[in-house]
This record gives sequence, structure tokens and C-alpha cells, in this order.
Amino acid sequence: MAHPTPLHPRQTKRPAAHADATAIPRVLPVSRPGRCAAAAGAGVFDQVAQTDPFLSIDLFRRHGACIPPHPHAGCVVATYLFPESTTSLRCRHAHHGDDRLRAGDLLWLEANCGTVHEDIPENAHGTARGVRMIVSRAGRHAHGGPAQTVVRADAMPRWHDGAVDLTLICGQWGERHVARAEGGRTTLLQLDWREDELRTLTLPCDGRRWVALIAQGEVALASHALRAEGAGAQALLLPPGAWQLAGRTGARLMLAGGEPLAEPVVYRGNFAARDESDLVALTRRYQQGAMGTLMPVGESSSD
Repeated sequence: MAHPTPLHPRQTKRPAAHADATAIPRVLPVSRPGRCAAAAGAGVFDQVAQTDPFLSIDLFRRHGACIPPHPHAGCVVATYLFPESTTSLRCRHAHHGDDRLRAGDLLWLEANCGTVHEDIPENAHGTARGVRMIVSRAGRHAHGGPAQTVVRADAMPRWHDGAVDLTLICGQWGERHVARAEGGRTTLLQLDWREDELRTLTLPCDGRRWVALIAQGEVALASHALRAEGAGAQALLLPPGAWQLAGRTGARLMLAGGEPLAEPVVYRGNFAARDESDLVALTRRYQQGAMGTLMPVGESSSD
């Protein structure tokens, strides 16, 4: 563009009638994941008071690394592979779930009472990049079995807003929704800039809480500069309203929305529970083998 979009646009906000008029965007601290050394990335961890219902939202990048078998319980694990990924993932859990996640797909795993899960790259020399969300289901479906579904890339609505390409990965955005998603009110939206451009992002005041995470490049949102690398914020908690949004060519922003549960939750060791006693019970179930085991791929049935 002849006149590049300034990355510090004037802040504008049009709050909904019943929104808190004093609500302002908040920068969320971003850290490296400590739970799995095989995944190199950064995200928002252990800030559920701010991000409820999300226990974590993080970017991952793996080059030939297998995520070995590990348990989940009391939560949803949603894994989205960026379209540029050069390998698919074989995603298995101990209760007969076995799916191939291709570039551009979303895996939605309802862990419920608990299962053991693993991700295996199908190309040892390829790179898997994407976003993972852990959504609280603490105390819900405590006796239900785990279930996983895959939303294929061709089932996701795509549209353009000027020079910004938008992809609805799960949930709903305005009149658009992902028909095959199991997420209901949990939304993940991807915004990609083909050119420098300034747009308006309008977040509905419908009870959902919104977190923006920069995945690549540089974006200015609500007077905050978000940069995937270097100085600057990487994640924002956003109130409802209309916000100015300016991005550079090649930038990518992920926007996650979910309805807060406003319930107690203790999250440790991939287990989400209502309180410490429930957490102890989940840990005991796992240690006793009640969440199942995964046979090595060579000994299990193939696709």
C-alpha cells in the first residue's frame, strides 16, 4: 500500500448498553509452556480468573516431536493446526479415539471423566504449528466417557473484510457458525492480513469473554501493539464493543471467545476439578489405570 496503516490507531469503543462502561482491554502475561518440553511456543497459562472458561490458550510449534501419552480430565482440549503446517497429526486417546488431524483442521477432545491422549506427527521431518485451547468442564460430565471429533478445514466458514481474511474455526460469529463443531458457545476466529489495513472489530455483548493472541506479525488492537516477536504485548483480554484493529501484511491474530462458568476450578497436571478433593480423586483414578492406557502405535490397529 502507498500509505501503510499506522500501527497506533486512535482507540475507539462503543460499549453495549449493559456492558461495564469502565471496562478496558487488559494485557495478559504470556509465558512458555512448562508442561511439555516438546512443544515450543507461548501462551496464556494459569490466569483463569481473567480468562474463564479458558484454562490456557497457547501457540505451539513442533518439528518432528511426538507428544507422548498424557492424561486429561474435566476439560476440553481443542487443537487447531495452521494451514501452513507440513505434517498431519495422528491423535489418539485410550478409549478408542483415533483421528488424523490435517493442516487447517480442528480436533475437539471432550475428556470428561478422563483419558490418556497422544499426538504423533505423520511426517518426522515436518512442522506442526497451531493453537491449543484448554476449556474448563470441571465437575461436569464427571461420569461421561471421553469423545473426540474433528472439524475439517472445508467445513469452516471463510470470508473477507477488506484485506483481512477470516476463518471461523469453531463456535459462532454473527450469523456464521460451524455446524459440525461440538463447542457450542466456544469460538475461535482466525484473522489474516493480505495487506496493511485498518478495520473495526466489533465484539458482541452476549456473555462471552474474549482473548486475542497474536500468532505472527504485528497488529495494533485497542491502542495496544501486539507483536509475535520482540517487544510488545502478545495477548489481550477484550471487553465487548467496537475496537480499531490495524495489521501489517502477513499478520495473523487469533480471537477466542467463551462464556465464563464463574465456578471454582483447580487445574493441575492436566486435570480440572472443582476443588482439591476432586483433584485428588482424579489423580487417583489416573494412577489406578481407570483412565486407560495407550498401546504403542506399532501394536495398535492402524487407520
